[in-house]
Amino acid sequence: MAMMLSRRLFSLPAIKDFAQYEAMKTAKTSMMVGFYTGHFSAAGKMYRDQFEAMSKAYPKASFYTCDVDDAPLAAYDSEVTEVPSIVIQPLGLKLDGSHYDRTDMVVIAPELAQFDQVLPRAKLALDSIHVLDIEGERKPWQFDPATGTTLPQHT
Repeated sequence: MAMMLSRRLFSLPAIKDFAQYEAMKTAKTSMMVGFYTGHFSAAGKMYRDQFEAMSKAYPKASFYTCDVDDAPLAAYDSEVTEVPSIVIQPLGLKLDGSHYDRTDMVVIAPELAQFDQVLPRAKLALDSIHVLDIEGERKPWQFDPATGTTLPQHT
């Protein structure tokens, strides 16, 4: 009996370390949308294809995946406590001209093990966020020793 081996190739970048995660924050996109999962998460494996399909509907956003075991600092910075979770970090300006920052980050985690509700709730959140583009280059975010996370530099 012959066994067939197949590999699936995903088009979304996979975050493997904190430096790669930090570099995404300076990209010229309107927001970062991350799918946080673990190699142990059956639900993460089930919904990964749907997350990838969702990424095609939002071309102005940077979509990525992150295994919490590969990049635990990225998961900590994104306030992920359960997998699979989707984290949306707007980058740029709000409609009133002020900057988006960590307080505007949206973490969508499964509530009461309702894993099938994570993607629909993420779509609603993505549709409700409006970002104005910033002219010029974005500066790297700085480490905040008070919280152990990062904060954007404005100006």
